[in-house]
Amino acid sequence: MKKLFAIAILGSVILVSCKKSSGGAAPLQATINGTVTNFGTEAVGATSSSNGLYMISIEGVTGAASTSGGLSVVIQSASPIVAGTYTDTTALNNNFAELQYVPSVSGSSVFGSAELKSHPTTVVVTSVSSTQITGTFQGNVYTDAGQDTTGTPTTITNGTFSVKLTATP
Repeated sequence: MKKLFAIAILGSVILVSCKKSSGGAAPLQATINGTVTNFGTEAVGATSSSNGLYMISIEGVTGAASTSGGLSVVIQSASPIVAGTYTDTTALNNNFAELQYVPSVSGSSVFGSAELKSHPTTVVVTSVSSTQITGTFQGNVYTDAGQDTTGTPTTITNGTFSVKLTATP
């Protein structure tokens, strides 16, 4: 259920807010299996809350949205999201962090973090306000949006984000 919610947020954020963040460093980047990848094109962040849960979703693509790969960093909490560390090992109590990665739009699988694995997703929010979020992330993602953990994981390290936040309805 949370995977579908995160994927829905990913699509709505990119459609609602297609503005690039300004600044020197890429607003969203990570090392994917050893290769530094900039997801700063159309990088955006969105906040939402529903049924007592708070969510921040940070997304970006590597180039033109119709052909490029994309990355999503999602944090959900039963209380407002503040500076701190979030992991996917706490997913069973509605507080979690997850990553979703699509290498390219044409013919790719969606890779997602798998809950309660030995190499969990970790997202560290260093600062957050109503208009901006900054932090770091890392973790392993697996095919089939994280549901198939039998294969070799795609490793995401050295992730950083600094994007403007927009409230979504």
